Amino acid sequence: MDWHELLAQPAHRAAPRLIGWELVFGGVRARITETEAYHSARDLACHAAKGRTARSETLFASSGTLYVYLCYGIHWMLNLVCDREGMPSAVLIRGIEVIEGQAVVRRRRGRSDALTTNGPGKVCVALGLDRSYHGLHLNAGVLRLLPPTRPRRRLRRGPRVGVAYAGPDWALKPWRWWEDGFPVVSA
Repeated sequence: MDWHELLAQPAHRAAPRLIGWELVFGGVRARITETEAYHSARDLACHAAKGRTARSETLFASSGTLYVYLCYGIHWMLNLVCDREGMPSAVLIRGIEVIEGQAVVRRRRGRSDALTTNGPGKVCVALGLDRSYHGLHLNAGVLRLLPPTRPRRRLRRGPRVGVAYAGPDWALKPWRWWEDGFPVVSA
């Protein structure tokens, strides 16, 4: 399976399958270890729930588009747009394991242990991603998404993080996945 096929499905189907895939960007190569899905304007935790706005417009783009937004005015968050054009659906990359480029990540984050990349804001700092990459497409080759190079561990799943405002039906939806046994999971 290539990334085109992987991301051509709804986020809640693509998110668990993205675990183990590798991101290559900014001198860093890393395995995806944790993801979270946001799918459709009905999903009250999805930015598209408020309709098609300047902020959410990119969620309606073709699969493989980068949706990079600022959270709490502090943290950049990387999402990969999924599904078909016009259907707002994206996977938030919540955690990565650095395979190559530890020195680069140490320079950017000030550390290089398991706590360095266990959260979506930390992921963007480690990779060197910010708003300037918002709206770019994987086809541009700036950020590369590569198939897994080694078997992944068993997956775990649970509710999404930080979306209580969406109400219990959406906040408690088990649309967060992580690799079992990875030393640190975001919270």
